Amino acid sequence: MMNNLSPAGSKTGCIVAAQSQTNPPYYYHWSRDGALTMYAITLQYINAIDSGNITLQSTYAALVKNWISFEYGLQSISNPTVTITRNMQDNVGEPKFNIDGTAYTECWGRPQNDGPGLRTRTTVKFLRAYVPNTGDTSYASSLYNMISRDMSYVVRHYADACTSGTPCIDLWEERSDSHFYTDLSQRRGLKEGAYYMNTWGSNSTLANQYLSVASALEPRTEVHWVDSLLYYKEMLDVSDRNSPDVAIVLGSIQSRDEIDPFVSPSSDKMLSSAYKYATQFRGHFSINKNRMAYAPAVGRYLEDVYNGSDGNGSGAWLLAINAVAELHYVAAAEFQTAGQANVTAINQPVFAYYGVNATSGSILTGSQLSTLVANIFGEGDSYLDTLRYYMGSEQDMTEQFNPVSGVRQGAKHLTWSYASFITAIEARNTFLAL
Repeated sequence: MMNNLSPAGSKTGCIVAAQSQTNPPYYYHWSRDGALTMYAITLQYINAIDSGNITLQSTYAALVKNWISFEYGLQSISNPTVTITRNMQDNVGEPKFNIDGTAYTECWGRPQNDGPGLRTRTTVKFLRAYVPNTGDTSYASSLYNMISRDMSYVVRHYADACTSGTPCIDLWEERSDSHFYTDLSQRRGLKEGAYYMNTWGSNSTLANQYLSVASALEPRTEVHWVDSLLYYKEMLDVSDRNSPDVAIVLGSIQSRDEIDPFVSPSSDKMLSSAYKYATQFRGHFSINKNRMAYAPAVGRYLEDVYNGSDGNGSGAWLLAINAVAELHYVAAAEFQTAGQANVTAINQPVFAYYGVNATSGSILTGSQLSTLVANIFGEGDSYLDTLRYYMGSEQDMTEQFNPVSGVRQGAKHLTWSYASFITAIEARNTFLAL
C-alpha cells in the first residue's frame, strides 16, 4: 500500500487507487479512496503515539499532512463537476483527479457526494490525535477553509433529488440515486466538522448548522430500511438492483463513533442487514459452493457483473471480505462494552444464527451474552480465514478473487483492499484489548 502513496511522477500527497494503469486504468487519485487510506494511516499514527515511537509518529503524520495538502490544493481548481452545477464551490464534489493534481476531464460519474464527508472524517480524526500530541493548534486552525468548504457542499447538496437535476453518483460509480452509504458518510463528516468548528474553528454557528443537517440526514437514512426484507437498501429507486450491497456494511463501519451509535454495527437493523448481505453469497460463487462450511467470499452485490475479465463475471472483493470481518469485530466490541444485548424481532434470527436463541423483548447478559460476543467475534475471524485461504502465500492484494477459480483478478495492488485490511485488524485488536 505504501507504494501507492505519492508514487514516482505524482504530486506529493497523491494516492493512486491501484498500481494498475491499464485494464483497469486505476492510476488516478480518487477522493474517497484517498480519505479511507489516510484513515488507516491515521490509526497507525495513533498506535505510534500510544507506543511512544517518535520515528513512526513523524512518518505517519507527514503522510497524512501531505495528503491534506494535496486535497487542499484540489479545492483551488475547476473541474467538470463545476460545469454541471455551475458553482465553483462545488468542485469538492469531483471524485477523481490526475496524479499531478490537475483535473480529470474525461467522461465520468460525477459528482459523488461522499468525498467531502469522508475527507473531513479523516482530517478531524487525525487532528484529534495530532494536536494533543504536538500542541500544534495553528496547523488545525489553518484547515478552516478546507473543512468549511467541504461541509458547505454537504449542506447544499445532502437533500438533492439525485434522480432528477444534479446527479448523485454512488461509491461504485454506477448509478445516480439516494444512497445509504453517501448519507452516512455525509452525516459523519458533518459531526466531525461540527467538532472542528467548536474546537479549532471558533464558529459555533457553523457547528450548529452542521449538527442540524446531520440530524436531518437520519430520517433520510432510515428510509432505506425495508421491513419486509429485513435489510437496508443501498439505493431506493433502482429496480434491477435489489440484493443487499456491501455499501451498507461499509457505511456503518466507516461512520460509527463510540459515543454516536446511529446505525452502528451492533444495532439490530445493521446486524440484520449484514447477515442478509453476507449469507446470500454462500452459494453464489462457484468458489463458495465448494467451501459451504466456511465463511463465504463476498462480492459487492449479487447482480454485479463488473470486471469479469475471463467471462466468469464479477468475483469476490477483498475489501468486502475485510469489511464484513471488521463489522463483526466492532459489533462484538459494542456488545461487550454495553454488557448486554437487547433482543428484538429484527435481530432475533441473527442471534439464533450466532448460537443464542432468545425471546424478542428479552435482554442477553451473563453466559448468553458471552456466547453471542464470542461467536460474533469468531465470525469475523472466519472471514479473514477465507481471505487468507485465497491469498495463499502471496500477500499482494488485488481488487477481486475470480468467482470460479479463486485466483486474483482486477486491479493489482488496490489501495482500498490494503486499507480495509488494516482497519479490520485494528478493530480486531480493539476488541482483544477490552
